[in-house]
Amino acid sequence: MKYSFKFIIDSLPVKKNSNSSWWVKLWVRKVSFLFTYLFINMGFSPNGVSVMSIFFVLASCICYSISTPACIWAAVVMINFWLVLDCVDGNIARCRKVKTYYGEFVDDIGGYYTVAFIYLAFGLCAYNTGGVLVDVANKWILVAGDVACICDILARLINKDYENFSRNRPDYVQQTYLTENRNSLSYIRRRVGKELGVSGAFMPMTILCAIFNAYDLMVIFYLLFNGFALLSTSVLYIYKADKYDRTHVKE
Repeated sequence: MKYSFKFIIDSLPVKKNSNSSWWVKLWVRKVSFLFTYLFINMGFSPNGVSVMSIFFVLASCICYSISTPACIWAAVVMINFWLVLDCVDGNIARCRKVKTYYGEFVDDIGGYYTVAFIYLAFGLCAYNTGGVLVDVANKWILVAGDVACICDILARLINKDYENFSRNRPDYVQQTYLTENRNSLSYIRRRVGKELGVSGAFMPMTILCAIFNAYDLMVIFYLLFNGFALLSTSVLYIYKADKYDRTHVKE
């Protein structure tokens, strides 16, 4: 079956696009339609695109670590293209009307690889080239990049673990962006994370930092941002778990 460009565009639900970050809505979705047209008509599966995206993440981190001007710009292109591919796999799944058991799992892996390595890669770039606040070979920017990665991964792990345990509750009702209360703290926290995280302001910041040699500022910003995300996630879910147990568990 030959998929038309119009069919691909029309397959995207309005509400799903409205839930995306401003950066995704501004241009990533639009570019993803073009690559969806190419990949879907070449026979790529959603999982195949998801796996491909992981290689772009790893290649981007390697290029940042090498830190020559050409490698830095190659890294910028590849990490931004990862986000395009992150939309492409979903576009293909919707067009083909297929939902695999492990599709979401494979799609998530690309995001995990990104947050596991990218801030350290930024730290290596700042270590090799200097920056606005740090000089070349400042070891503390490497530590900051490491901690930023750990905080992001830990926050995501805690969030997933809480969701998994919650599914065992007899009164559990899965929340989606269509049913979630938009005035709730969980929704606001998730929305801020989406707008400032790897699918939001993160991507244009990679471009600006390449222009102004300011990856040290990006490392420091995401060290603080991810640290706060980890702290708030831990406190929120411990509070919610304790509140549920005190309300529903009888000794």
